[in-house]
Amino acid sequence: MAIVALDKLTVFGPASQKFETILGLQELGCLHLIPLGEAPGRTSPPVSQETREALRYLDACAVHRAPSPGEAPFDREAVTAEVLATKHAEEALADERDELQEKIAALEPWGDFERPPEGALGRNRLWFYLIPIKRLSELPGDVVWEVVRRDRQFAYVVAVAESPAAIPLRNVELDPRSLSELRARLATVERELDDAHWRRVTQTRWRDPLRLELDRADDAVAQAAAAAAAWGDENVFALRGWSPRVAVDDVRAFCDRRGLALTVEVPAPTDAPPTLLQNPDRVAGAEGCVTFYITPGYRAWDPTGVVYLSFALFFGMIVSDAAYGLVLVVGLLLFWGRLGQSRSARQFRYLAVGLVSFTVAYGVAAGSYFGLEPPAGSLLDRLRVYYDGQPMTENRNAMMAVSVMIGVAHLTLANLIAAWNSRRSSRLLGHLGWAVVIVSGFLWGAGAMTKAPALVEFGMPATIAGAVLVILFSSAQPLLTASPKAHALRLFDGAMQIPNLTKAFGDVLSYLRLFALGLASAQLAITFNDLASQSFRAGGAGVALALVILVAGHAVNILLGLMGGVVHGLRLNCIEFFNWSLNDEGYPFRPFTKKATS
Repeated sequence: MAIVALDKLTVFGPASQKFETILGLQELGCLHLIPLGEAPGRTSPPVSQETREALRYLDACAVHRAPSPGEAPFDREAVTAEVLATKHAEEALADERDELQEKIAALEPWGDFERPPEGALGRNRLWFYLIPIKRLSELPGDVVWEVVRRDRQFAYVVAVAESPAAIPLRNVELDPRSLSELRARLATVERELDDAHWRRVTQTRWRDPLRLELDRADDAVAQAAAAAAAWGDENVFALRGWSPRVAVDDVRAFCDRRGLALTVEVPAPTDAPPTLLQNPDRVAGAEGCVTFYITPGYRAWDPTGVVYLSFALFFGMIVSDAAYGLVLVVGLLLFWGRLGQSRSARQFRYLAVGLVSFTVAYGVAAGSYFGLEPPAGSLLDRLRVYYDGQPMTENRNAMMAVSVMIGVAHLTLANLIAAWNSRRSSRLLGHLGWAVVIVSGFLWGAGAMTKAPALVEFGMPATIAGAVLVILFSSAQPLLTASPKAHALRLFDGAMQIPNLTKAFGDVLSYLRLFALGLASAQLAITFNDLASQSFRAGGAGVALALVILVAGHAVNILLGLMGGVVHGLRLNCIEFFNWSLNDEGYPFRPFTKKATS
């Protein structure tokens, strides 16, 4: 688990070989190009956005058809137009279907009738009113009206009048077509929707040719950008980029075959190379959790492994139920094959395995199974963690202390890592000082709360000593200098760290959300169980209602646990942890590579 070492490569050659060299380097796919001179402008893709829209539409189809041998020649523009015509027709039909369903639902209470032709009632028309039953007495006697239907709340009234103002109540607008006409049109629309769906399925045979066209277009755009990024005149050209050190030999061999010159330079202190993370597949799924918030600088460190473990732990503590974890295991097994079709999918699968494993393990330690406790004396009860004769998760003070201890450990690790990354400067002692402040401050506070004088006697002076280290060694100013100004700036920089004492305190307390969200999940599960039990004891329809409460309630609780586990698990890593361990933000490595496979 590391940030890949890069070298700066510059390729030189005759101008006549420029385009050929660009194509060859694109085939290699190992260079992050560096513009020489002015950065290239944005190049418009040679393939229209309509083609991309058509491909997205076909990819989203639930059924895909494979290309048939002897297929007619591929005409991208014609296929794009045909697919988009199907898409627009399907969207229009779906909108009309939804509108018809609404109009039918509104018209059904009034019955199936046809309105009289225009002028059949003279200057009068039919007006429709949905009137609360208690207000029927307000209907005027000089207007012809009829109640055509009643329910518990409303009367459905039809009146014959010149204007709706004849009845001083709000009228409703109904579709002028009869219920039979609306239902007939709905049936026609549904048939046309079905036809459009199968046209779409038939058109999915063009997915691969469309994707190939788009990949070739993207390759052409990348080639144009590479040409713009190169330096050259009528005689020679130069192309520069960052390459993983392990790929330098491949580029050198490429240049030797074509008679090109190559220079290789290690990154200078003033260079800012891109960041390329490299992790084993079993933890690489957490790279997305890292880069979601920040891309570590090239000279920083790769937090992927730590994030993988801490995110899984936090997720398990927030879901806090072994049975919920087993439900997630079943869901993972259902999608196991689909999550093995690509490397990125397999990496996500490893991450999901870690999340559900920690969820099940923590749920067993908490002794919660759909909010139920295991029978006393059973194997599951013996696997449950007890503290002071009480289940750990039911001892709120103990769980709060555990959550704070996790926060202390997490932020201390962050400062120790920051200290290691600063080992060539005096700021090493400043980060160590923060680690001491966080740990000793916790011990000091714990000793004061539990009336343990030994912890107070150790924690107080250790906290002060750590704060001194922070004040003296948190500056980037040189330590060994005769300049009074540099020493004054060091002290000023150190004094500016004092407000971070409250930040450290707040960040540690942020980890209480692990306890709070886990407790909320457990209490919701217990509440749903109690409601279902009460309904079941009522008998009759209550038995069916109890089943609905159990299924729907626990499904909602699992969904809330998933959301909370992801959001807050990432937040504790990306906000609290990264703020103390990652001070150098970088930018991702973007390889100049070929997308089209043929």
